[in-house]
Parts: sequence; C-alpha cells; structure tokens
Amino acid sequence: MRVSPVRIIRAAALILAAAPSLWSCLAAVQVNPAFGDTVGIPDSLWIVDSVIVTGNRETKDFVILREMTLVPGSRITTAELEFDQNRIYSLRLFNQVRIGVEPSAPGFAHLHVEVSERWYIFPFPIVGLRDRDWNKIFFGIGIMHQNFLGRNEKLFAALVLGYDPSLSFSYRNPFLNDGGTEFLAAQLSLSTVRNRSLLTEDGGDNYDERHVSAGMSLGKRIGIEHTISLTVGYEYVDVTAYLPGRTVSTSGRDRYPTTNLSYNYDTRDLGEYPSRGSYAGIGISTYGFPSSELGYVRYGYDVRQFIPLPGGLTFAARGYGDLAAGGVVPPYDHEYFGYGNRIRGHFREIVEGEQLTAATVELHLPLFTPVYMKVDKLPAEFGLWRFGIAAALFADAGEVWYRGTPFAVNRFIKGYGAGLHFLLPYSYVLRLEYALNEIRHGEFIVDLGGAL
Repeated sequence: MRVSPVRIIRAAALILAAAPSLWSCLAAVQVNPAFGDTVGIPDSLWIVDSVIVTGNRETKDFVILREMTLVPGSRITTAELEFDQNRIYSLRLFNQVRIGVEPSAPGFAHLHVEVSERWYIFPFPIVGLRDRDWNKIFFGIGIMHQNFLGRNEKLFAALVLGYDPSLSFSYRNPFLNDGGTEFLAAQLSLSTVRNRSLLTEDGGDNYDERHVSAGMSLGKRIGIEHTISLTVGYEYVDVTAYLPGRTVSTSGRDRYPTTNLSYNYDTRDLGEYPSRGSYAGIGISTYGFPSSELGYVRYGYDVRQFIPLPGGLTFAARGYGDLAAGGVVPPYDHEYFGYGNRIRGHFREIVEGEQLTAATVELHLPLFTPVYMKVDKLPAEFGLWRFGIAAALFADAGEVWYRGTPFAVNRFIKGYGAGLHFLLPYSYVLRLEYALNEIRHGEFIVDLGGAL
C-alpha cells in the first residue's frame, strides 16, 4: 500500500495544529514529568538515606530498585535522578515514574519513587507490518503477562495470520534470584515465511519456508550495565518447492543445532528514545557443526552513542553489522537491506548478500517535551498517556555483500533527510520522514520505531 506524501504532510500538520487543544482537553496534564519533583535540587547537597517505593501494587520493590544507580550512601544529583527515572520507565511496566526528594536529617534525604502501573495481563489483537512494509500486513491474537508474579517475568503466546503466519510461545524470567543477577528465557515457534531471497526464485515463482525453532537462554547481569548470555537451540527448515540452493541439504530439509554467546553494555537513559548514554552489543552464533553438511558462524555487532548537546539537542550515532564465516550460508539466513534493516533514501530497495555493515547518525530536537495526560474516564492502568514530539535530521549508509566479493566503501548506498518523531504511549515511536538518496531522488517514509 503506497501512502500519499500529501496525506502524510496533512496528517503531520493536523497533529501539530491539534496538539494545543488536545493538551487542554485531557485532565491533569503534567509538563516535563521526567524530572518530576527534582527540578532545582542542588547537586550533592544530600546523601541518600533510604529509597521508598510507592504505587507498585503488583511489582516487587526489588524490580524497581534493581534499575537505580542511587542507593543509600550515594550523593544525590539531578542528572542521576533523571537517569534513574528513565531507567525505571524503560522497564515498560509503568505509565509514569516520578522520584521526589525529602530531607530526613542534616545532609541526608529520602528518595520517594512513585510509579503508576500499566495493565499487565490481557488478550490483545495483533496488527503490524512485516519487514516494515505496508504491503505485508499481518494480524492475529495473543495473550501476555508482562509482569508475572510481580517480578517482571514475561509470558507470551500468539497466533498470527496474514503475511508470514506463525504460532509462538515464550517465557522470560529476569529474576532467577532476588538480586536480578541471573536470568532465564525460553521460546518455541512455528512459522511459514515467504522467501525473501531474489537469487533462489525460479522464473519469478516464489516459495514458502516452514520454520520450527526452539531455544533456551541462561544469562548473568553484572550491575545495571553489563549482560552476558548463552543460548542453545534447534532449527528445522523446509521449503514448499525444493530446488538446489534453497536449502543446504539436498533433501530440501535443514536440521541443525544453534548456539549464541552474547555480551551487552547499556547505559542509555530511556530505551525507546534515549537522550544520553551508550549501548554496545557483540555476539557469536553457530549454526550446525563445522564438519556437517550445514556449519557456519556469524559475528554480530551493534554500537550506539547518544550525546546531549546545548539547547536540548541530542546527537545519536549507530554502527551495526553481521559477518559470516565457515560453510555455506543458506538463503533463508542471508542479510538484506529493504526488509528489517533499511537505508532511508533506499527504503524500499532490496539488496541481498551474506554480510552486512551499516551506520546512521541523527540529530534530535524536542518540539514538545514528553508530557503525561490523565484521562479520568479510563482505569488508572490505561488512563495515563505519555506524549512527545521531536524533529530529526538523519543520514544513513551501508553495504550488503557476499564473501569473496571485495568490501568497498564506494559501494555503500546512502541517504539523508529530516522528519518528525512522535513519542506515543506504551513506548511506541511513530516516524514521519522525508529522505533523499545519492542522486537526490526523494521518498516519504511512515515507520514505527526506526534505526536507533
């Protein structure tokens, strides 16, 4: 489905024009709550005496305290207060988080962490775009518990129809112990996936891949910044119409074990739209065994940096990639631009290979600092909404290539442009953007989430 650029511009204009009246129509609007009651508090005036958590009817205190850098004995600064508020909000368990400071004794103060909980368990409709493509709509129904036993445990089951139908189950427990230093996750999925590879289509006739995937992860979290995990699993893939090259096995069915060892470093303040902090993730994944019919390795990396600038600006940068080694990489595990990963300016162009590297930079300017809006007619779990709007400049570049083909920077595809980013309730980001490629051909983009 093509979206008319005129409609996009009109929609953005209407949203901006309606914003002041929308703000006034909803009750109990609180401006800039990300700093809550902490505005104007001098740095290092007090030391934390105790941390008191309120409003968490279901969530255990230790789930919240696990995300905080301010602990008894720490010196209180406005930067750390704001950071802790955003880290707790990034759990995606709360509609609002506020931290207040109450002097308790000379040189000491209590921290009051006040949260407004979201609704945690419910069946929900599923509607979305596969590969961020408006022509690939999927729909279905799911049920989830976002905060099982109040420990931030995740239970999820979903049936998806439409494009790439699937049935999936997953469980994640980030608190195998009360300190939150060890976690476990498990997943099982069955799916039918439309072939993406342009090389394995025969005479324009495409085919489907049937995937069965199971895996279990064990990991350790060190402090609030470092995470190490090991995942083991098993994959089964077959195709609806076998031809040589569509699977590694000549039987048309690939069966193989998988492993992944990963490390993540994360100091970002807010998961969905950071204003400061760093993220670095590296991983090594194996598929099959080196001596077997199917056996290869992937090395992945993802590095992000968010730097606050004067005037409320944020400079954001990201570099990411996936490199292959070993045996034959099957087409269903190729790398692409034009599906999940995109280069704006070439947003709908499909580029295929075995390996990928890319970089993007953005400059964010808040137009409406996020505010909370209370809708009195809705239950508390649904009636507190967070909205914000930011303008952005961006530039993307990247390359996808096959092993044996020389890597060349001059073959990078590139794009740049500007847009509006709408920060929506429940941690969604809607992007309305206009991008140009190397020869200044332009395109309008409507996207949920995005490169950073």
